[in-house]
Amino acid sequence: MTARETERATLAARLAPVPAGYARGLRLPWWLKLGARLALAGLGRDGQRALGVSRAPPEPAWLIGAPELWMARAQEVLGRRPRSLLEIGPGRMLLRAPVLAAMGFERIWHAEAGGGAPLDPAPYRAAAKLARERGLPAPDLAGCRDHRAVLARCRTSLLAGGPAMLSAIPDGAVDLVVSETALEHVRREELVPLLAQLRRVTAPDGLGLHWIDFHDHLSGGLQHLRFSNAFWASPLVGRAGIYLNRLGLSGFVFRFRRAGFSTVVPEAMVWPIPPPGPRRPHPEAMRPAGDDLVCRALLEVRPGG
Repeated sequence: MTARETERATLAARLAPVPAGYARGLRLPWWLKLGARLALAGLGRDGQRALGVSRAPPEPAWLIGAPELWMARAQEVLGRRPRSLLEIGPGRMLLRAPVLAAMGFERIWHAEAGGGAPLDPAPYRAAAKLARERGLPAPDLAGCRDHRAVLARCRTSLLAGGPAMLSAIPDGAVDLVVSETALEHVRREELVPLLAQLRRVTAPDGLGLHWIDFHDHLSGGLQHLRFSNAFWASPLVGRAGIYLNRLGLSGFVFRFRRAGFSTVVPEAMVWPIPPPGPRRPHPEAMRPAGDDLVCRALLEVRPGG
């Protein structure tokens, strides 16, 4: 694929400005937030729990609204309801399992690398209750004693580990592949093998919807471009949950197309000028200048291309 072809493929059909304060988080200096995240990562999960650090319960828009959006787009593109789903992301996404089963997916896979899947059946029951309140026929989870029983009732398999975890899925078995702010966290050396696996498991007429953030996870800017690979790819940064592979939109489009997908960018959020970051990125974090104006984008991929 030539540079000109890559550039054309990154042109989004719909451009929207980045809202003021998007992904900024607490109004603290980015370096202070970095230090705090690294310190918490050094404590480990047990230490974080001892300090009372925990995630807020998921919002209905995350549990139900997002999957409804996927389903609507898949039906529009495929001309039918997708029957099977692979979702890639953190372990807490498993809370969607009752909702996805209620939406009619006959087979569901969740692929996660960082752990964190809820083990208590209570939050799954809460998600099922919310789905029923929205008129969706969620499965009855009353007799489920742990998360394994919940997943079995929801026709869901949990896959954990690196790209090889997808080897459990048969060739061409997945109608719809979805990731939301997940692929930017995949280590660079694992991304190409992961995309090869996605190409293998995607049905010939299947669809992939991938929402990718390109900003840092400290200030909503580009501060992550100032660091060397030796620091940024370290285990501590990974445990802090702020590691990003630092690829821009063009880098993702190129890799998807090289893996055998046709790729379009239906929508993107862009900055008029580059946001706060280093005056000059670290040489190991350099990328095309145009990528530094893209904050977030949706990649829609299909086999072929």
